[in-house]
Amino acid sequence: MFTKKKTCGVCGYRVTPTKEEIYVAEEPRGFMDALTKPPMRFSAMDCPRCGCQIALAVRFPRVDLPPITERDDADESEVAEDED
Repeated sequence: MFTKKKTCGVCGYRVTPTKEEIYVAEEPRGFMDALTKPPMRFSAMDCPRCGCQIALAVRFPRVDLPPITERDDADESEVAEDED
């Protein structure tokens, strides 16, 4: 997943992340931020030497778009005239 070595900001240990070590973390927020803003999530891992959290990449929420609906070119007035 990650090919580059990451460096711990506390002890300076360099480690290559593996899939088994990576987890999703959420940034702590205050009360008002929790009510108004979506949570900031990121991929992270723990340093094997000192145990500090190493942030790897920000995870943005997925945006699901609604399917495009097909519309006929007929106006409502044309449809009403055809029904009479």
